[in-house]
Amino acid sequence: MSSHSCHSNESEGKSIKSLLEKIAQDVQALSYRQLQHETQLKERDAQFALIQDEWKMFKERDEYTKSKKVLMHLALGISFGEQSLRINEYYQPPPRRVRNERKESPKEVRVDLPYFHGKENVEAYLDWEMKVEQLFACHKVSEERKVPLATLSFQGNATYWWTTLEQERHLHKDPPIEYWNYLKGALRCRHIPSYYNRELMDKLQRLQQKTMIVEEYR
Repeated sequence: MSSHSCHSNESEGKSIKSLLEKIAQDVQALSYRQLQHETQLKERDAQFALIQDEWKMFKERDEYTKSKKVLMHLALGISFGEQSLRINEYYQPPPRRVRNERKESPKEVRVDLPYFHGKENVEAYLDWEMKVEQLFACHKVSEERKVPLATLSFQGNATYWWTTLEQERHLHKDPPIEYWNYLKGALRCRHIPSYYNRELMDKLQRLQQKTMIVEEYR
């Protein structure tokens, strides 16, 4: 074997040895870091357990303080209650005066509606309906009073029609008419023919001002 090959073998051996030493140092440093980390975790666990114990002691002390305050309040309340009972044995309060307060119901405003005779005249009925609704709104008449007030204004044919309608509803076991909208609907069915709306639309479409001024056209 030549001297050159021996020298190369020695250099390779040295490099391998240095590499192994470096690996061993890295492993040792890594194990040291791991041991240090485990030690820190144990210290933290110990601190956390200590904090839990202190919190438990504080909570027990707080509950004891609260229960002590409650017992003191109870004791004071009992003593004060006994004293008040003893005082009540000698002291009689004066009799209370009972006031007779009568709640006066608001006075109902008198509303005079125009008479309705129930004639076959659509314009007369619509005029009466409009005046009645204006009076209801002006005097703020309640729903319970609208139907009685409206039927009191019936005269002649209107009275006969209303009486007949009530009898027929009673025979058929229908509920009585108690609201103004229902009464208005029944009145419209009687006094406004089905073709009235069509006639109004036809008149509206045939309106022509031509040579008349606005006042004459109205």
